[in-house]
This record gives sequence, C-alpha cells and structure tokens, in this order.
Amino acid sequence: MSVPGRNAPCPCGSGKRYKECHGVLPAVAEALVANEDPTRKKLDAALAAQRAGLFDDAIALYEAVFTDHPDMFDAVHMLGVAHYQRGNFERAHELVSSALRLSPSDRGARYNLRLIESILERRVVEREISRETLPRLARRCVAPPGADVRQRWRGQALDVIVSTAGSFNRLEELARLLDCLEAAAPVVWLYPPTRLPASASWPFRFIDPANGEIPAHARALFFGFEHSPAGWYPSAAAAEVALFCDHDAPSTLLDMIPELSREGRTPLLLLYASSALAREVGLPGIVVEAAARARDAVERAQR
Repeated sequence: MSVPGRNAPCPCGSGKRYKECHGVLPAVAEALVANEDPTRKKLDAALAAQRAGLFDDAIALYEAVFTDHPDMFDAVHMLGVAHYQRGNFERAHELVSSALRLSPSDRGARYNLRLIESILERRVVEREISRETLPRLARRCVAPPGADVRQRWRGQALDVIVSTAGSFNRLEELARLLDCLEAAAPVVWLYPPTRLPASASWPFRFIDPANGEIPAHARALFFGFEHSPAGWYPSAAAAEVALFCDHDAPSTLLDMIPELSREGRTPLLLLYASSALAREVGLPGIVVEAAARARDAVERAQR
C-alpha cells in the first residue's frame, strides 16, 4: 500500500486534496523524507494502514513516531484523526487540539477539531436519550442471567464474531469470556480487513455473506460494536447470543440489543467487562471479572 496521490482526497476527511492537507509536512518531516529516515517510513506505513481501515495498526505506528517526536505536527494530528476514526473521540480531541497548538493556522486541523467537537456535543444528547430508553429493553430483549446460563453454554461449540477494526490482539480477554461461559471450540469470525495474530490457536474465517460465509453455530458471542451484522444475521442459526460490553456506548447498545435479540425472540446475554460498566449501562448481565473470581474461589474450595 502507498500514500495517496498528491491530488487525491486526504484520508483525514477534510475534503481537501492530499497535497493541500496532510501532504503538507512541517520542515522536520520534509527533512526525514529527504533522508529516507525510518520515522518517515513509519508515517507512510501508518497512513497506508489508515487508508485500509486498519486503525489499530495506524495508531500503533503513529504512537511510535509521536513518542520520539512529540512536537511533529503531522504525527500528532494524524494520530488524532486515527483515534477519531476508531471512535476514541476524547483522545482525538486532545491530540488534534495539541496539533493546533503546534500549527495554529492549519486549516485541516481546525476543520477536524470542529468535527470532533460536534460529535462530542451530540454524544451528550444521545447518552441522555439512550439512558432513558435502554431500561425499556430489559424485559423484551435481554435474558436475565439465571442459574442455568452456564449450563446452556457449557462445553458448547460457538461462533465468536469479532467486530473491531485492525489487528485483533485481545486473545487473553476473549479466553476469559469463553471461560466465563464455560464454552469450548470457538470459530472466530472476522470482518475484513481485521486480522488475528499468528499466535492465535483458534480457527478463524472471514464473514462474506455474498458467498454464504456466515456464522452457523447455535450459539454466538459478539465481541465489539463496530460493525452491524444486519447484512447476514437474519440468516444466521444462532438460538442463543451473548454480547460483550467493554465500553459505555448506550446509543450503540440501543441499536445492537434489539437487533441481536431479534426483538426479543432470541435470548441475549450481556457480558460486562467490569462492575462499574454494568452499573453504568443498567441492564442485567454477567460481570466477567466477578464471574472469574467466583469460579476461582469455587475451584480453590474444591482442592
């Protein structure tokens, strides 16, 4: 993958041509280009990853440059843009604001900061509306975590649908979720261009509804909110579904919960990364941390 052409639209979303936006590098970056410095190569690789939708990869590369060159406008600004594309709006606001302090006259950074601030303002309103509406979904769309939950999932093969962007490196966290459900033999499904690390021991496949490549087990665990399953989920065979909640996204949950539960026809179990998050969302579910501690205590007592 290569950087955009000079007259191509800039990937930051400003609407400008690349040569008029992030193709305009500060003096230090121009010197790196002239000397073929490894730092410039990292920036190019980060931009290529960003254009391909591999936002986690792009962020890691920009962070490496930012650590060594905290005053390089292009690294700070594009790191902020990558966080914006990843949905980390608070961090994006912090970084783009820092970039503007480095280059107050940059039009692209000013545009992006206004865009981020507009989203943050809308999120406040969305959160208020969502928090009023979410409790109404509890009885209709969320299965209470009764004593037989693990019995229904124990030892069962299942599909894990990873709905994140970039490389998926949270294997330990996923393993804890499987332990919490006491499930086994997962098939991990990814949305292109997401990748699993080489160390992953589970089989994985790419979701491709056009060619009939969709999850087919009776139980499905959704990890992440970044892709809607609307294009294939109505044809899926899942009879029981779990959704892992690892960040507070009430407006997204408002859409995901009815969709995954098929408006209450399919039992949906919510799994929370922490007790604080469970309290914040306010819907019944299992706290993975607490479940792991309880299971460890039972195992110690049985020894």
